[in-house]
Amino acid sequence: MDDRRLEFRQQPDLELEDLLAEELSIPPEDVLREVTPWRRAMSRILWGLVLSSLTLNFWGLNYLLPALGHILILLGLRTLRRENRCFRAWWCALLVQTGLYAFRAIHMAAPGWQEFDKTALGMALIGAELALGFLQFFCLWLGLRQVRRGAGLSPGAGSALALLAFNVILTALIGMGLTQISWIFFAVILIIYIRIFRGLFKLSRELDEAGYTVRPALVRIPDLPLALGLAGAALAGLAAVSLTCSRLPMDWQPADPAEHSGLEEIEAHLLELGFPEEVLADLTRSDILSCAGAVRVEVERERHSLTMGWNNSTPKPLAMTHVAVELAGERKSWHIFHHFAWDSGTKFYGSESFQLWTLYDYMEGGWRKLADPAGRLLYDRDGTTYWSPYHSLGVEAYAADSMFFGPQSYNDPMASFSFPQNGEHCRGYVTYAAEAVEEGWLLSSWINYVHQGKIFVYPAQTAREWQMSGAWNGNGQPFFCVQTAIQFRPSAQ
Repeated sequence: MDDRRLEFRQQPDLELEDLLAEELSIPPEDVLREVTPWRRAMSRILWGLVLSSLTLNFWGLNYLLPALGHILILLGLRTLRRENRCFRAWWCALLVQTGLYAFRAIHMAAPGWQEFDKTALGMALIGAELALGFLQFFCLWLGLRQVRRGAGLSPGAGSALALLAFNVILTALIGMGLTQISWIFFAVILIIYIRIFRGLFKLSRELDEAGYTVRPALVRIPDLPLALGLAGAALAGLAAVSLTCSRLPMDWQPADPAEHSGLEEIEAHLLELGFPEEVLADLTRSDILSCAGAVRVEVERERHSLTMGWNNSTPKPLAMTHVAVELAGERKSWHIFHHFAWDSGTKFYGSESFQLWTLYDYMEGGWRKLADPAGRLLYDRDGTTYWSPYHSLGVEAYAADSMFFGPQSYNDPMASFSFPQNGEHCRGYVTYAAEAVEEGWLLSSWINYVHQGKIFVYPAQTAREWQMSGAWNGNGQPFFCVQTAIQFRPSAQ
């Protein structure tokens, strides 16, 4: 008989224990601590709170980091949601907060979200989201106290209470108008913030070292698929809202081919004086009639690129034509036309706008207003011309920071509109009338045209809002402004 087989029969239990010990070796204690549900869940929650409170206004991190932080809090708290009543209450509040957070993130992809936030409903939702944020810190404090009692430790959780007080005070200061702080004050806030979170991480380690164990709540979806699903749903919502709501509503309708019927004599006279034919073809009947009796026409033509660094080979898809028509009368009165036309193939992703510096505002004292700005938009498709009034055209009063003069107040005529994505030869014009108060004044009329050059702008912003913010051209900007004018001295020509 085999001696080894006899030895195994004599000591079967000992041999079995040795085999199991070899096959199922227990990891070291420090490795076990790293994978305990408590440490993993609390680490996610605390790092989520850190990321949610960071504000880095570049590369979109002011939106990405809080979103990542919110997902980390969700993943961590769903493990602890049944540990005690405070964590369960936090979980319920977090689900509501997640819905509000998702609504805010997606609704900020649609133009006009600022106006909605100023309504009673918008302010109520902002207040609810703020209150739920304070509630989570309160639940964290009470939940940690209960956990420490269960681990046989003192119930103190001062760092969590300090985090609640810190956010309440900081929010109150912002609500009272604190927008700019000194470097010393910022350093003090940063030190307090770091000390609070060091205390929270220390509390988590103490519970882990005390051998505290949790009963992880049952989860049906693994962490990674859940996180990717939430991120994917958010991105899909942002893309859908951005693509479907970025354009301003317009009233496009086919142009009447006989609109200029009976105006042939006036048109022939204007063409003889040098009025551009392509601009004349786009004018309304009333605008042509307003030029009856013209005695002089001055024209400026320019083409513009949509980039800061351009050369002779850079495409210039925007054609600007400025026309000044002098009318007969005791005083010299002028009708000003600013006409813009885009080359076919130009992409229109959202909204356009322009700002006027009129004769009677820009050259105040020398000119008097006769007629408010008016005009229309046109485009061609399949041999048919369509036209629409502007989405808005009127005087806007607003304040913006000037690069050279600081905060300034403005009161300028502005227009906002959108061209269709499938339109050809998109174009439009604006016109107004002024008369000379004194001889010798410069005729100087400006139009500052803003074009949206990117398909995705987040948070959503119209060209008009970008222009009113005081922003200017620069690399990476979603909008580009073309500044152009007609200028001459009437008495010298």
